[in-house]
Amino acid sequence: MSTIGFYKSLDKMEERECIEKFLLYNASLVVTKVKPSATITLKKGSNSIYEKWIKYGKGFLKSIDIGYINLRECESALIILIYDEEELSNYIFRKENKLFLTKLGYNDENNLDVYLKMLKRRYEEFNCPHELGIFLGYPLDDVRDFMDCSNKKCLACGYWRVYNDYDNAKEVFNIYDMIKEKAVSFILKGDSSQNVFCNLKNIIINAESIAV
Repeated sequence: MSTIGFYKSLDKMEERECIEKFLLYNASLVVTKVKPSATITLKKGSNSIYEKWIKYGKGFLKSIDIGYINLRECESALIILIYDEEELSNYIFRKENKLFLTKLGYNDENNLDVYLKMLKRRYEEFNCPHELGIFLGYPLDDVRDFMDCSNKKCLACGYWRVYNDYDNAKEVFNIYDMIKEKAVSFILKGDSSQNVFCNLKNIIINAESIAV
């Protein structure tokens, strides 16, 4: 079923199941540890996903050991960053990534909470700071080229703009797509949220296949 079809299926679910499966789909790449984090937009309004998030979503993320921070909130929506604490720390504190971030004003200490608070401040100030790509697990060279408005040819535009190593990026995109398709399949089988979570956790991905 298409992504559109999946979102339509959420309308038939009770509030708790709806937000849990909405989060599981959007967090599937984080749950499977192929990405350290992801952003999610929670739209507001009558009987909205935001209302379900307030009632049940925060507790559900805690129950599956996924962290989150609010990046920006306005009248129409809340944007959050969800993350796997260990995976995110390992990625942003790689020597080259940390050096890049410290040049933008991030603290020199390896403290994830401090870095996330800094990201939140910069997100509110700059709308969507380019270094968000590092937090999302994108390759540093591609983030840097995008940030510098590089004259390099963009080789592909998928989960991020690719300026280097097209073959690896294409393989990563395929893995991301496969996991999202599996997430939809698990959810539409009608299993409980916990079973969907366990099925996602049991997807084994060769770490070398997603090296960035």
